[in-house]
Amino acid sequence: MPERTRNQDYSIFAPNKLRKMKKITLIFLGITLLAAACNNEKSTTDPKDNPGDTAAQGEIKPDAATEALTGGMEKKKEELMKLTPLPAEQLKALLPETFMGAARTNDDVGSTNGANRAMAEYSINDSTIVRLEIYDCAGSAGSGIYSLQFMSLAGFQQETEEEYTKSVEIGGNTGFEHCDKTTNDCTVTFFGGDRFLVTLQGEKVGAPALKHAAAQLKLK
Repeated sequence: MPERTRNQDYSIFAPNKLRKMKKITLIFLGITLLAAACNNEKSTTDPKDNPGDTAAQGEIKPDAATEALTGGMEKKKEELMKLTPLPAEQLKALLPETFMGAARTNDDVGSTNGANRAMAEYSINDSTIVRLEIYDCAGSAGSGIYSLQFMSLAGFQQETEEEYTKSVEIGGNTGFEHCDKTTNDCTVTFFGGDRFLVTLQGEKVGAPALKHAAAQLKLK
């Protein structure tokens, strides 16, 4: 296999069945953008349409827990901006040689929008693959990833007959869980090690197994 460069798109090296897992992330992001769009539409409601009615004016009041969570994330973002990003190879060293009983394969280091990231695949068996991705959220680029892919989902909950997204705790860290109910393909994302945004995508791997494995990662 030809050597991969740091800026190549990792997806072109993934097997076809792993590409199917990307549907999870796309759905996950789509839900987020849709929610943001709906909130923006509400916030631009003309107060003249319903004078005296603050709810009709589009005033959105998040609950206390969400406000506290968002406030903590804003503070963390400011702290992350002051940190120096880790070299890519040092970030790659955080990828375990074995994970969930499988050896590391297709590992890769590079950057996304200027933020360093490392990723690898672990073939649990012939039909089950787990993909681990770790972003260093230090510096201006890394804190931007933290804001876009993590802060934007603070307090978000969504469920349909086919899938769901919800906030969870992973190894004592705040995170999010998204699953396709029909395929049992799941994604868990959490912020750990005081600077890393970690995502685990599992094909035919339920969220409980992913969360248990994620809690075992050594990020310091």
